[in-house]
Amino acid sequence: MPIFSRLRRLLSPPAGPSGLAEIARSVTMLETCPVKRVSAPGLSDLPHPERNPFRGWESMPVTVQHYALRNIVLDQPLMTLLYAGRPIPETAYVQSPDAVRALTLRPADMINCTPFKGLTASCVDHWASNYYHWVAHTIPTLHVLSLQDKAVRLVLPEHMHPWQFETLELFGLTSEAHIRLKQGHQYAFQTLDYITFVNGSADFAISDLSCAAYARLREAVGATAKPVGRRIYIERGASANRHVPNESELADSLEKLGFERVCPETLSLTEQIRLFSEAGMVMGMLGAGMANIAWCQPGTLVYELVPSHHINPCFAAMATQDGLRYWADVFQTGAAQENHTDNASIPLPLADILDRVRDLIARLPRT
Repeated sequence: MPIFSRLRRLLSPPAGPSGLAEIARSVTMLETCPVKRVSAPGLSDLPHPERNPFRGWESMPVTVQHYALRNIVLDQPLMTLLYAGRPIPETAYVQSPDAVRALTLRPADMINCTPFKGLTASCVDHWASNYYHWVAHTIPTLHVLSLQDKAVRLVLPEHMHPWQFETLELFGLTSEAHIRLKQGHQYAFQTLDYITFVNGSADFAISDLSCAAYARLREAVGATAKPVGRRIYIERGASANRHVPNESELADSLEKLGFERVCPETLSLTEQIRLFSEAGMVMGMLGAGMANIAWCQPGTLVYELVPSHHINPCFAAMATQDGLRYWADVFQTGAAQENHTDNASIPLPLADILDRVRDLIARLPRT
């Protein structure tokens, strides 16, 4: 099965007998995301276009919904909702179907949450500590929730990074009322709000709400209103997954072409937003750090290196959504199976990549 089909199936699992629409006390349609082609103005005549797996790629048509639910249980290990003792497959983001089917209520692990005068909302998936998931799933959800004319109680992971607390502050959503999920427990709610950004269904969509959320955070940190042409290379460095043998050699060569080497995890959220809002060109390998293109201004050029064993269009979608100029090239990794974790055993083709970078630099606006 082609990887795009698998990703669509995993990220948008079919509704089961207890689908969100069937059990919700109310449903609000927040937006309808149109089909749109990946954006690459001025790049169509680049040599070796066959290396780009996303030429002509089209986004998914998605409707983002806000469900108001009653008598819901949240299972922390799978971050999946249950109703009347049965799991709701739509909320099981990239979980094993067997694990979801086997999910049941565990009275010994149950915590009953007190009623709240306002909205109580689930806003993270089971990869809550991953920066991409926070940017793509949680930040648009927080944006929507912060615009409600009600108090908001968030359902958050037990352990959070400083940049996650910083996000809450920027949206004005800090509160002592928030619920911090303890490992291994289930949580019973009389009412719970669920926005479908959380289940990843809009990962390959063009969302105006997501754009508005990112623009709002740029404004909140006083980011520049216009790019100043910085060239940024996002280093994977010590990242646990998808290590590449000769990445440091690539980074050294890019420095000579005017790129700044950036390890986003060493910066605060405010620093990341300000830095990437000033970029004229961003380059990096598929990974969480590339989520920082969310802060780029329209017209910024993005060049992504995509590993052959994980051809994922999430950043093609994000770049198109935000009005960026986007190009990608696949590099062979030697990994035997398609997954999101394996390291590369084959070094990067440095000469080919650097030739591509020079071609792209030549197409940047004159400053």
